[in-house]
Amino acid sequence: MKGEAHAVSLGAGLANLCANVKTQSQEHIKPIHAYCAARMVLEGGFLPEWVYPKQSFASKKVTNGVYELSANPAPKSSSERRVLGGIKYKDIDVTVLVPGLGPALGISAKSTGNAFRNLTNRMEEALGDCTNIHLMYPGFVFGFLHLIRFNRVSDGVSIQDASFDKANQPLPSIQRYHEVLVALSGRSTITDPGMRYEAVGMLVYRCGKSSAEIWNQYPPEQSPVHFSNFFQRLYSLYDLRFAYPEPNGPNIRKEWRVTGKGLPAAYDQELQFPWEARLAS
Repeated sequence: MKGEAHAVSLGAGLANLCANVKTQSQEHIKPIHAYCAARMVLEGGFLPEWVYPKQSFASKKVTNGVYELSANPAPKSSSERRVLGGIKYKDIDVTVLVPGLGPALGISAKSTGNAFRNLTNRMEEALGDCTNIHLMYPGFVFGFLHLIRFNRVSDGVSIQDASFDKANQPLPSIQRYHEVLVALSGRSTITDPGMRYEAVGMLVYRCGKSSAEIWNQYPPEQSPVHFSNFFQRLYSLYDLRFAYPEPNGPNIRKEWRVTGKGLPAAYDQELQFPWEARLAS
């Protein structure tokens, strides 16, 4: 790739969550937002000009379906995009804004590292945010991603801040939250209830002394909210709603032609959830 442009990896985002960055400023979760935004561009094929927060990429049209991707010397922006819902404005963490269509896809990405009794509040917020946006934009493809920290009772963590027991099994509060997330996921058509998300992902991470890792024993692989399904479901539903009526129209997801140093063959391989850039053949 021309110049220097780097996508924030999931690993870097998890490491920041483990660094005990103050949560009040939202600085702890912003690298995860940047990771999702960069993945929307590189893997999803959405033009970097469409994606907020802005990442250090720029594009140049070759054909309608193929664009040249290059580094953008302008600094990245961590600003969210404000979207008017049916009841109030909502700052969505990651938004794809397609010219001529408006807000088409978005991700709300949250994390909880302690005080898991407050997950009830997260449920209420997630439900309200989803309903609010779908009231105004029934076709909006909305994803909810929640990262849960692995805190074990036997590791000296108080029961209020624990998420797993001594046998590495999720505590009842985590199990209940998982079931709620399953119930809030799976919206497929624009006539489905607006209180449900198109895709929900639950990811458990564990903080080590020198690195962060994914705890892959929960949720189970067959879970509808398993992280491995999250991004692909968003892409598939976007294609169904915004590309299918006009397969060669301007709204289709793009493929990238990259010159110079190119891009890595795969990202986040060390975390068991690798993904690749959407390169033109």
